[in-house]
Amino acid sequence: MKRTFLCPDLPDRGPAVLPPGESRHLATVLRASPGDELRLVDGRGRRGAAKFIGMEAGVARVEVISTESSPGGSGPGGMRIGLAAAIPKGSRADWMVEKCVEAGLDVFFPILTRRGVATAEGESKRARWERIAAETAKQCGRATLPELLEPRPLAEVLELTSAWRFRAVADPGGSAAPSIAGDALVFVGPEGGWAPEEREMMKALPLLRLGPHVLRVETAAVLGVAALTNRPH
Repeated sequence: MKRTFLCPDLPDRGPAVLPPGESRHLATVLRASPGDELRLVDGRGRRGAAKFIGMEAGVARVEVISTESSPGGSGPGGMRIGLAAAIPKGSRADWMVEKCVEAGLDVFFPILTRRGVATAEGESKRARWERIAAETAKQCGRATLPELLEPRPLAEVLELTSAWRFRAVADPGGSAAPSIAGDALVFVGPEGGWAPEEREMMKALPLLRLGPHVLRVETAAVLGVAALTNRPH
């Protein structure tokens, strides 16, 4: 089978149990049989190999055979990759989260912009994004789950990310991602463009070129994350 499942309390070796949701998926959807091999991640940087033992009291019991730790981030040297982006409308935001996680996203800072078409999202939508991110991370075999923060105005996001080693604004007039070690983050504006006061806030940041064309928010976000994940090092 070799599917990946979340096991927050992942031991080095020995018996463990999966959370109820993971257990139901394993037993009901995948119809696992005792002895099937599984991959486990704890969401904090550790992954393991295990075998399915069976169901007991509604939870899946497994035997962990081995574990290993991986770097905390998806970037060069295990550094974090961040995205600070305006929120696209409807299902486009879901698609953006899914594809950015595939591309290597570690931290997502949703931005409330002056010209953005979407406003602050409710807890139900944020919870859906977290489910999408978790499922995508498992499918990719990632040992860490991305961190999705609550939407904030640009000024607050700039303050929160002030310690990041490299920050850039996605723009057709920019340059390619440089060879810089450390946590890296890209800002992606709304389809209506940054307001003058927002551009003023970011005037000291370099511009990151993702291509010659004007892109939709979700497209620019995925390309920006991929550019930082694969930057020279």
